[in-house]
Amino acid sequence: MGSTQRNVTAALTAALLWAFAFPAPAAVKPASELLLVTGRYSLFGLCGLYVLCRGRRQLRLMPMRRILFGLYIGFVGYFVFYICVSYSATMGSGFITAVIVGSSPITIAVAGNFAEKRMSWSELVAPVLLILSGLTLLSAVDFIHEGPSDRAHDSLLGILLAIMAMLTWSYFVVRNAQSQRTWETKPDPKIWAALVAMGAGGASMVLLPFAIATTPEETFSPYPLFKIIAWCVFLGVIGSWWGTYIWVKAAQGIPVPLVGPLLATETIFGAIMSLPAERRTPTWTEVGGALFILAGIAVYMAFDVKNSRSRGDGAGAEQKPDASDVPAAT
Repeated sequence: MGSTQRNVTAALTAALLWAFAFPAPAAVKPASELLLVTGRYSLFGLCGLYVLCRGRRQLRLMPMRRILFGLYIGFVGYFVFYICVSYSATMGSGFITAVIVGSSPITIAVAGNFAEKRMSWSELVAPVLLILSGLTLLSAVDFIHEGPSDRAHDSLLGILLAIMAMLTWSYFVVRNAQSQRTWETKPDPKIWAALVAMGAGGASMVLLPFAIATTPEETFSPYPLFKIIAWCVFLGVIGSWWGTYIWVKAAQGIPVPLVGPLLATETIFGAIMSLPAERRTPTWTEVGGALFILAGIAVYMAFDVKNSRSRGDGAGAEQKPDASDVPAAT
């Protein structure tokens, strides 16, 4: 029991570290979103490069197609994903972005059900309808309070980017899980995590000079510069790399029914932390939309836990594919 409590605490710690990604774009202003993304993942990629250098013997044993695939899903699942999150959070709201991205378990379930049916399609109807109701309500927030305006249109574009982030992350999780199951021999988790990190880091290193060149000059004043560097170090090294390590270690001892809810806390933490960064409180419309989405996730998890028990899945079978099969973090 004590071991389980320690693992749950560790998993919550990892979720909290990952959640800082949502308030970060507002917190680093006037730095650009691109500078935050490229700075964060350049450091994340350097962590991956260090691991690959130490494990070069294992890396040489991997087929080139697997190495390229690892780099590819790292680019899509991390770099492209966080580009969408960052611009969504600043054009709309980090709170709304976190809530929408938090609905990804439903899109993952729908996509995964086509490849490997885990539950009846009828069981997904209620969660999907609740999620869609929540997204509709969140999309109408600024139109309800302000009417058609540039701010409202920016917010709507921010929501579309958040949906893109949700779909991108879902694609990453499903493709990664499918590939791991089809390979006869799984790659070493540390080496695979490092490849994924390099996929995100490689693109970031290429674009970092452009991000610096297009960043507003006031960013390079002492305090804004310190702020963006501190956030990049925290997100890239502490959040992405160490948060992943903490999760992977903890996930090995977490009972199946707890894994989904623990992962869901990441976006809950992110939504809560985004509000102080934006210096506001949520509107009732936002609260209503968030509750619809949380209800949809809860209904889905209830069905998933029931199906897991009926199949007699072993502990850890329902771990997030990028955290059990492959160390990863948002």
